[in-house]
Amino acid sequence: MSASKRGVTPEQLRQAAKDLNLTVAAIAEGTGLSKAYISEFRNETRNLSASQQAQLRTYLEAQYEEQGQDFPEAQDTSDQDLLQGLGGMVKRITRPAILLSEDVPAAQAEKLADLIEANRLKVGDILNTEFATGGFFGGEFSEATENAIREIFALLALNYVAILMLQGRNIARKLPEGAQPKTMGDWLSGYLAASPLADLLPEADPADAEAEAA
Repeated sequence: MSASKRGVTPEQLRQAAKDLNLTVAAIAEGTGLSKAYISEFRNETRNLSASQQAQLRTYLEAQYEEQGQDFPEAQDTSDQDLLQGLGGMVKRITRPAILLSEDVPAAQAEKLADLIEANRLKVGDILNTEFATGGFFGGEFSEATENAIREIFALLALNYVAILMLQGRNIARKLPEGAQPKTMGDWLSGYLAASPLADLLPEADPADAEAEAA
């Protein structure tokens, strides 16, 4: 695999900007990528797709070559080589740190990532609340504690579904209005239709939708 086909790390980008006295605007103009993407990638708050990283690396290598310098290789490129070896099917994002399907639109990925982070923070808040036993009937949990436990598992389940969606492995979909569940998968889809994931669920396959409506 040639060097120009490999990606670039945020550290390499920062080093290149320093070595070559390149601004974000200059890099954006030279690569055709947006200034926001380059800035966020440099600050490690966004990752670029394999093709975008290849564009960036090609540009930086050309700039180094003009200056008679070598492109600074990363100390450990094993992860990057692994991702490239997957043929561009997946890319790494920094929030959350999982592999993201190339088929997931960037806007949807951002919304899913935001939801996952918001749910994580909610779980953290709940875990800091008091654990109380008893209740009116002397049960193992108080009503408030039981509700908190239910909410924790509901939030964790939502995050699991959201992570699968980021990976392109959807287990739920939007069902036609009024459709009755025929499988547990249909029930789950209907349940999630009333959750924060509702607007992010993929559309049902047209053939399946017609069959369910019949």
